[in-house]
Amino acid sequence: MCTFKPRLAKKHDGMLAPPRLSVDTLNRLIGTIDVQLISLSECVVGAGFSLDLNERDTPSFHYVREGHGRLFMPDEMSVEIGPQTLIIVPPNCSFRFELPSPTSSEIASIRESQGANQTETTTYMLCGTFRSLFGNSMDLFDTLHAPIIEQFSKDDARESKLQLALAELIASDVCSDVLASTVMKQVIVALIRRSFLSMNSWTRRFAVLLVAEGECS
Repeated sequence: MCTFKPRLAKKHDGMLAPPRLSVDTLNRLIGTIDVQLISLSECVVGAGFSLDLNERDTPSFHYVREGHGRLFMPDEMSVEIGPQTLIIVPPNCSFRFELPSPTSSEIASIRESQGANQTETTTYMLCGTFRSLFGNSMDLFDTLHAPIIEQFSKDDARESKLQLALAELIASDVCSDVLASTVMKQVIVALIRRSFLSMNSWTRRFAVLLVAEGECS
């Protein structure tokens, strides 16, 4: 069963810092990760609707290209999600992404703008499933008990990479699966790099890297 606890910006005195990896160790471990992109599709969520996903035996990811909404977990806690946000959902964890119906004043505002800002009533996402394996069976995200939520900037080019992976899967050409998985690994590496630079508490979930490094060295 997964749980969801929003990250807190408050610093607690006496709390130990999350485990950190050296640059050399991180580079070595990233080289051992085998990322396999299983599925990838575009999802559109309209105002008043939701995207509900049941538990899966593999991690899933959801990248918000445009728009916003709220992410709900089984315990009904929620967090606001904006554009350029990457969500990694651990195995055996269901979730719901919802875009509430606009209020009457918001509807009037949208009509006055003549639909110029459609993302106010529509959210566009890229959603998929993947594996990120060490050795034969250990998945990097198997130990997660809650989603990872990270917001990137447009300059990070996460969207263009995922669009490239989607194009490869649609083309079903020679080595399309390999190319799409290579692109997905770049996305995962960017997330790991963020964990290395960040002092947020969720970086503790990457402590599995330390265990894997000890087993592989």
